Amino acid sequence: MRRWLTDATTASRLISDRPQLWVSGGLAWAASVGPFVLLAAVVSAPAVSELSSLGARAYVSSAWPWNVVAIGVVLGVLLLLALGLVALAEVALLGGEGHGADGGTTVLRSFAVTLVGALPALATVAATLVALAGVARDEFISPDTSVGGPLLRTAVRVSPLLALLVIAAVLGGTYATAARVLVVRHGAGVRHALARAPRLLAAAGPSTIAQLFVTFIAWVAYMAFAIVLLRVLWDPIGLQLADGAGFGPAQGALLVGFVAIWLCLVLGGGALHAWASVSWARILSGTAGIGSAGIVGTREAPNEHRSAREA
Repeated sequence: MRRWLTDATTASRLISDRPQLWVSGGLAWAASVGPFVLLAAVVSAPAVSELSSLGARAYVSSAWPWNVVAIGVVLGVLLLLALGLVALAEVALLGGEGHGADGGTTVLRSFAVTLVGALPALATVAATLVALAGVARDEFISPDTSVGGPLLRTAVRVSPLLALLVIAAVLGGTYATAARVLVVRHGAGVRHALARAPRLLAAAGPSTIAQLFVTFIAWVAYMAFAIVLLRVLWDPIGLQLADGAGFGPAQGALLVGFVAIWLCLVLGGGALHAWASVSWARILSGTAGIGSAGIVGTREAPNEHRSAREA
């Protein structure tokens, strides 16, 4: 724990002294959890009647099932774009501390390991959607009028998959983080980084557990804070839009304030993301088996074993 505290504190000082890293972290935050925060704050939960109408229109449409396939393709393209932005931001973050390279090859390798780390969560999302399609249909046509309605009953029935999704996202993200450290900081190839990442995390021991726990709590707390703050700011704007009153000077000022606060939250999330990335890099780079000379390709650097023994 003392080693983790030292690395985390050092990373905090580094991030506070280099605000330019907040921008790179902000790009990663805005491309990953930022859209979910914004949607949760701006979009109200749909009513049961609205969901029923939407599902019925999609099903009876002449484009069925290709309308659903098209939506899936668009979402897949957006997901790949988001993963690419995260990979690019991570290269800027880890390389911006004065280590590694920021060439196109490094970005492509970073994207590859990021995509592999996201596969468990993507598979869980696919399983959840398949289960949701059947469960939601049964619940919405069920004559059951128990408290909570079909939305709550559907959520309860798929809650194990939702919990599995959170676990897969956290563990997959941690795995990808370790692989990116090997790629960006130590020049490892994709296959070598993916193979070595689990051993790197295991070798860090208690520091890995502490960093994983603290980072998860910090991210959840910051997301909750951002959603509540944006929701409070958006409510008067949303009411004006719902009433069809249009925008006057007061509403325009509220909208400008909302955008300004959103940008501040992106920078705050960027600082948090930058701290997490740099902390992980310091924790994992200090693990036995990685020397100061680093790793090139799939071969260990000549001084690696000597550096490990000296450490």
